Amino acid sequence: MSDYRHSILGRAFQVVPGVEFNRARRELLEHADIAPVVYEITLPERGSWESFRDATFPLLARYLKSQGVDPEYPKLLVAAVFFKDRCYFIEGVELMKALRELEGLNHEALHFRVLRWLTQTEPVLSTP
Repeated sequence: MSDYRHSILGRAFQVVPGVEFNRARRELLEHADIAPVVYEITLPERGSWESFRDATFPLLARYLKSQGVDPEYPKLLVAAVFFKDRCYFIEGVELMKALRELEGLNHEALHFRVLRWLTQTEPVLSTP
């Protein structure tokens, strides 16, 4: 496993077989004082950190914002990160700490990165 995968997966507070995701998610929601936003992420076995980062974090930031969750400090997020045959539940704040560490970002730099992600527009596909 490459360093970035270990940096992310090592922050999990719970690991379950992937086929047990729905049960584990239900239990998580039943026992939470405040229902978290659960966001599913697939961590590829191959590929660069940059490819994963660019495919994952801008969409995550926009989704969190649309759900009323602070993308920079997502206390109400639980990321369900699927890798191979396992699901790793990671608190949102820990996921963002991993991003900051992997990118060498301080809080201010993360703030501007998130702002850029929130203002990015996806290319519009034209139909012939």
